[in-house]
Amino acid sequence: MGIYVHIPFCKNKCYYCGFYSVASPTLKSEFTDALIREIVLRKNYLKGEIHNTLYFGGGTPSYMSINELSLIIEAIEGNFNIASDAERTIECNPDDLSEEKLQGLKALGFNRISMGVQTFHDELLQKINRRHTSTQAIRAINMAKKVGFDNISVDLMMGLPDYSSTILNEDLSIIATLPITHLSIYLLSIDEGTVFYKLKKDGRLNLPDEDNFAEYYKIASNSLKALGFQHYEISNFAKDGKYSRHNTSYWKNVAYIGLGPSAHSFNLKSRSWNISNIKRYIESIKNGDTESQEELLSKKDKYDEYIMTSLRTMWGAKIDTLKTEYSEYWNAVEGKVKNYIKSGDILYENEIVRLSEQGWLISDMIFCDLFADE
Repeated sequence: MGIYVHIPFCKNKCYYCGFYSVASPTLKSEFTDALIREIVLRKNYLKGEIHNTLYFGGGTPSYMSINELSLIIEAIEGNFNIASDAERTIECNPDDLSEEKLQGLKALGFNRISMGVQTFHDELLQKINRRHTSTQAIRAINMAKKVGFDNISVDLMMGLPDYSSTILNEDLSIIATLPITHLSIYLLSIDEGTVFYKLKKDGRLNLPDEDNFAEYYKIASNSLKALGFQHYEISNFAKDGKYSRHNTSYWKNVAYIGLGPSAHSFNLKSRSWNISNIKRYIESIKNGDTESQEELLSKKDKYDEYIMTSLRTMWGAKIDTLKTEYSEYWNAVEGKVKNYIKSGDILYENEIVRLSEQGWLISDMIFCDLFADE
């Protein structure tokens, strides 16, 4: 079981970001009070289960003060059963981190830092409206290691404006020098409502040709594996078995609760999500409930999610599960899976099927092909 806490504040909005956030600290105090109240209101959502992961995402959780974070942590620990060896992750921006701030985060029980870097090229950082520099990012990563964090993750992004394989190789060369145990590396996606969406629509965004994306992906995968990273999910690499336990629980169909505006929850039977509006979120909590929506999952929904989440990881989908729990859907697609095995896009080992490296490149197409018919 896991707990996700959405902190919706940022100092400024990155041009590519489609996650819910607000670039103003005005409501931080009211939000903190509301979040603590939601924690109390929803403490029985998963009926007292032990939680093995706690993840603060956003937004920019490191934008919150140590005191604000302390109040939230205290409420979580007082209302949920957190495992003594739980993975406790907080997303951070490099320019928020001083040695004192990092020591404060460690004292609060965080044992994993996830740092949004995106690139080590200052010119590119400016183009995507990131507020840190390459020097700040490198310093923050090394400082996190110095104060005792031995599980440090970094986010990189490929396919940014005016991107090239040279930029990617230079970013990976810097990664090789840093004390990180995990890397998430994504291809830029253009989400509706973002600055980049408007720029692209107006023809003012110089993006690399999509034909280059496969090349970027192969360069990243080969380089990181040479550095000792294991490619365990489409966009994620880990050293020494330090996978993101929290995100892995999503891919393995484990229940979780999401707290804060826009946060999603999953209890194995339904998904629910809070309103993506901080003012309405705060107001609904004041009125004694969270403004949210819920979707009951049909058997087809569960099958489609199992295909999409399990095949994307090195752990794959269990043939036994497909044959017993989803037999009617499996019978319809088994022939397609065999064809993908023949083409090398899907691997079959020990009664498990999973995407190969070349299959990851066309994962969206494969998922759609294997989803259940309406």
